[in-house]
Amino acid sequence: MSSMEETSQHFEMVDLLEMLAPCPDSGAGKRTNQSYKNNSKSHGYEDTCFSVTSGESSFYGILDGHDGSEVANFSRDTLIREFCRNIAGGMQEVPAVMRSCISEVDRQLHQRLMPLLEERAAIKIKIAGVKNSYEAYQAYPDELRRLGDIDDQIKGGTTVAVALLYDETLYVANVGDSRVILCTYVQATNGDSVEFKIDQLTEDHTTANDNELDRLSQLGLNRQEIQEKRRVGSMETTRSIGDFAVKWGYKDFDILSEATGPPVIAQPHISQGIPVDQSFYFLFLMSDGVYHAVEEMTDCAFECTENSPDPNIRIAHLIHNEIKAHNDCQKAADNVLEYICKAHIESWEQGCGNCCRRDDMTLIVRLFNKPSKLYGHKRNHSGTMFRSFFSFSSTSSQDTTTPQPRTNELVDMITQLDTSSSSSIVPPLTLTNKTPLSLKSPLPESPAISPSQVIVFDPNATEEPYIDLGPDFPDDLVMKWIIEELGVPENITDLLKAGEY
Repeated sequence: MSSMEETSQHFEMVDLLEMLAPCPDSGAGKRTNQSYKNNSKSHGYEDTCFSVTSGESSFYGILDGHDGSEVANFSRDTLIREFCRNIAGGMQEVPAVMRSCISEVDRQLHQRLMPLLEERAAIKIKIAGVKNSYEAYQAYPDELRRLGDIDDQIKGGTTVAVALLYDETLYVANVGDSRVILCTYVQATNGDSVEFKIDQLTEDHTTANDNELDRLSQLGLNRQEIQEKRRVGSMETTRSIGDFAVKWGYKDFDILSEATGPPVIAQPHISQGIPVDQSFYFLFLMSDGVYHAVEEMTDCAFECTENSPDPNIRIAHLIHNEIKAHNDCQKAADNVLEYICKAHIESWEQGCGNCCRRDDMTLIVRLFNKPSKLYGHKRNHSGTMFRSFFSFSSTSSQDTTTPQPRTNELVDMITQLDTSSSSSIVPPLTLTNKTPLSLKSPLPESPAISPSQVIVFDPNATEEPYIDLGPDFPDDLVMKWIIEELGVPENITDLLKAGEY
């Protein structure tokens, strides 16, 4: 790529970044690798990440670079640029767009390195007839030195794990072994505790993955040998961006020499879109250095409220504890990594040989709906009646629609109230000419609610409408329905009132 093209791309990236803003509901923590034997770093920090928002869309990503940070940084900028272009044009098939964008990153990197790759191929052809490396160095010393220089320039690569919030749907894609984990609320629990489930939305592209071993076997490679060595040539992952020294030079590795095609590819795993709803608690993205450090630690050094052998579960509970303590994603990401670093060193000091060093660690936390007493509220009465207080606006042609606060802000407001008392919290509703006069959605998951209990809101009504829920309906589902179905005015803090049981 010419210097003029690079300058043009630089200014284009600056223009795009000016369209974006840091996501206020997320935070990122970073720690550089460390070797404990000599208290040194094996290399500079090679990860990179981003957490940006534009309009109603948000985009998060972690790129775990290796053999330098250049490929990770290039891929980060190119990914953001490609997604911005597609979002601006309106995306229809989002998974297909994500696949195309990630493939485009690898294609552009390949194009950028093409002159070096072609020079490398020409040198290989020139020295092909030499029987052994000694004779090659005797006959072609300059060519072999140049070949080494080229390999150093093309060997860098990176993993990619991205999450996109677009049109109220979560989409996830990855290449390599960085992970995206979604935590969602399960049900109400006693007291202030919160129960949530943990789902990994990415696929680890490593030799521990049977699907990847099957793919490599179909290329004519020895499945058992690759599984035992846990490497594909010089690589730990079976998919990546970059790494053209392996993608183009796989025949140079004995273990890969029989392959009928490139063993390392950049084809991403794409998860199907997940509609964002009230069950979303938090999302986190992490490089493999985070979960490998947790896997390596001894239990005596690593104390967690959840002692599962699954590092995803342990890390999720650490994040949960930090969110409860600080209600801040940045603090949660930083504190979790700091805790893991200290526990990892303690494991080394206690004689755990697996913990002689740790890799770069990067963690992004994105909070959706904060935990609250809403999920632990219990009532001791035979039934519940929610009374709604309404302010009816005129039906003039002027748009009087009241701005709606975000749901998690409403949850915050409700959380600040004492839901353990003998009253129930009901947000008011402002009706305008643009507000439907009837809510046809039944209360969720309740066989006890009949169609006759679906209320029609009449601006001319003289009596206060109410909802009689019956004796067996859990309060947390009522609150979930109210938050999702009823609009609430901007001045909710002034208008919130308590109904009666």
